[in-house]
Amino acid sequence: MYALIGYCSCMPQDDKSQDGASNNGLRRSKKKRDEKLGRVEAGLARARALIRDAMINQNRIFINLMETNTRFRTRDPDRAHVYYLPFSVVMILDTLFDPVIRDKAVLERIISGYVRLVSSKYPYWNRSLGADHFMLSCHDWGPRATWYVHQLYFTSIRVLCNANTSEHFNPKKDASFPEINLKTGEIEGLTGGLPASNRTVLAFFAGSAHGKIRPAFLKHWMEKDEDVRVYKNLPEGISYPDMMKKSRYCICPSGWEVASPRIVEAIYAECVPVLISQNYVLPFSDVLNWNSFSVQVSVSEIPNLKKILVGIPEDRYLRLQQGVRQVQRHFLVNDPPERFDVFHMIIHSIWLRRLNVADDTRQGGASIKSGFRRNKKKRDEKLGRVEARLARARALIRDAVINQNRSSPLDGDSDYIPQGDIYLNAYAFRRSYQLMERMFRIYIYEEGEPPLFHTGPCKDIYSMEGIFIKLMETNTRFRTRDPDRAHVYYLPFSVVMILETLFDPVTRSKSVLKRVIRGYIRLISTKYPYWNNSLGADHSMLSCHDWGPRATRYVPQLYSTSIRVLCNANTSERFNPKKDASLPEINLKTGEIEGLTGGLPLSNRTVLAFFAGGAHGNIRLALLKHWMIKDEDVRVYKNLPEGISYPDMMKKSKYCICPSGWEVASPRIVEAIYAECVPVLISQNYVLPFSDVLNWDSFSVQVSVSEIPNLKNILVGIPEDRYLRLQQGVRQVQRHFLVNDPPKRFDVFHMIIHSIWLRRLNVAVYV
Repeated sequence: MYALIGYCSCMPQDDKSQDGASNNGLRRSKKKRDEKLGRVEAGLARARALIRDAMINQNRIFINLMETNTRFRTRDPDRAHVYYLPFSVVMILDTLFDPVIRDKAVLERIISGYVRLVSSKYPYWNRSLGADHFMLSCHDWGPRATWYVHQLYFTSIRVLCNANTSEHFNPKKDASFPEINLKTGEIEGLTGGLPASNRTVLAFFAGSAHGKIRPAFLKHWMEKDEDVRVYKNLPEGISYPDMMKKSRYCICPSGWEVASPRIVEAIYAECVPVLISQNYVLPFSDVLNWNSFSVQVSVSEIPNLKKILVGIPEDRYLRLQQGVRQVQRHFLVNDPPERFDVFHMIIHSIWLRRLNVADDTRQGGASIKSGFRRNKKKRDEKLGRVEARLARARALIRDAVINQNRSSPLDGDSDYIPQGDIYLNAYAFRRSYQLMERMFRIYIYEEGEPPLFHTGPCKDIYSMEGIFIKLMETNTRFRTRDPDRAHVYYLPFSVVMILETLFDPVTRSKSVLKRVIRGYIRLISTKYPYWNNSLGADHSMLSCHDWGPRATRYVPQLYSTSIRVLCNANTSERFNPKKDASLPEINLKTGEIEGLTGGLPLSNRTVLAFFAGGAHGNIRLALLKHWMIKDEDVRVYKNLPEGISYPDMMKKSKYCICPSGWEVASPRIVEAIYAECVPVLISQNYVLPFSDVLNWDSFSVQVSVSEIPNLKNILVGIPEDRYLRLQQGVRQVQRHFLVNDPPKRFDVFHMIIHSIWLRRLNVAVYV
């Protein structure tokens, strides 16, 4: 029996090599891989049967099954049982971590990027959701490093020193790894101690007051007893190794983290370890009986420590020390490795966890049952047809871009034909929109209950969250009930409703977002294959809340790969216009959608420019500082004077000033468009809504923050004929920002769908 490990040791290559899952050669080899995978799983099934028999007859057969061969690594990934992710958390942090700002984003970037690379280049991660992959780390932040990849955290085999069950260490799939402090790097001469007759110290500990257990321990015992020698700092002339070698018991309390190198130091010194910890899964505890070579003391028993140790009979102590000497071989570091040493014990721990991954685990294609393979083949064929139709759509849109008015329309547009300066390319938009209406299908996951899912606010500043899901769920043109026909999968959670329902305004903990959104992705990614087919690239979420982008951070693929439709479309916060879509912020104060548009004719617009609003953010502070109640033509207020109507001021102003507040988006932009008032946009890093279709320069004025003092000069300097074209553009573009129920062609609902459609066209999901 071989336990073969494949190394995911790859470097980035060209796009063709990484995305080669669609080429004919790889499809042909996939059948061979499935056959090899079947043989691998059959071998593991036989091993399980042997081990079940061995547990009855000889408890140690686990190691014998493992050790019939000493060469674990295979260069053929199709023969591997386990795939090793060879990143080092220690080296990532030593090399890239800034100890001043202490930003752990380096872990996210490296590890998320690496898993994304191996999952796109090879088929092995996706077929099991990482369940047959493992990583190893002895750094305190080892568990944290796996948070950034959902499947790595919940599914993969994590070999960790910090094996703390209160931090989601799962002994069924994760392995505890002993912390060994090789101070000089030398591995020779580390073992040995005095015989029991020469061990004159009952118990010994020296170390700092790290964590909660050590301060309690030091408080009770530090330099208070000749038999229990406890020091925070060793007195001069006393040797730490010598003290261990002449002590009967070596005390090993947890520090900041549950693991302690003192455990292995005690074993090397043939000193019986006294373990004081909470929630710690001891190394190799699925094989080793720790009660036979250590003493475990609870935190509450610290005051009685001496009585406990003195009360252990001599014959039991001798058996414990004999157990320490016997178990020592399993913690030895050898180069080259020797049978049963720590290297082999770690491999054995991984082996046991791989055996826990059953043949019929149906996690996004991990199953190898023949019926499931047939279903997967059908899904692959359907996905192939979906992608083929999208490829044709790309070609038709590309043709419209190149040939423009020479490209023939798909059919007649009786109600509206996009044309004019408000579009970047009216021909391409028209062609793309027609194809969207004909082809585009969105599947909405039905999992989840209101008020967190399938509903949202339909009034006030976050109204677009509720309106979109309401209109989407009742739509018959774009919604499909057959997920295999879908181009995009919609995640129907509402950030606003999660926060309104579960957020504590006192503690202001955002963990509610993490729990709900992570849990939802975990649910749909294990129940359905679609998330794992694309790592979320053909999935979409929508949020108009300021924390919408933050809400996606808790699932790395949702943050980095999925289509995020956001009001807070800020490129400085990693909004990516190639995959994310900007959503207009529309403040429906009463929830009504009728009677919101219209303004006075030019001759009655007596105010040059208008703004009223609080001093939110740096841009508004600068605007108010320069212009608040200082000019009759540029009317800028923090609070509107009594008797002045906000809507009326917009309707009689030529320009409506729309500065960003705390976040980049502002509802004033749509309010200005509704009032037929030319928007004056003052923002930084803001991707404007529908800016891949609309030419904002044709119906708005954009002013940089540095130009705020010259605002009046800029607006006065715009010629009358250009202003008239701008206002005409505002009236023409208005239809694209209107909320209708039921939706009408080219309104805001359809423009949002079109933005998602364009981003889906940017993604090719390979079969």
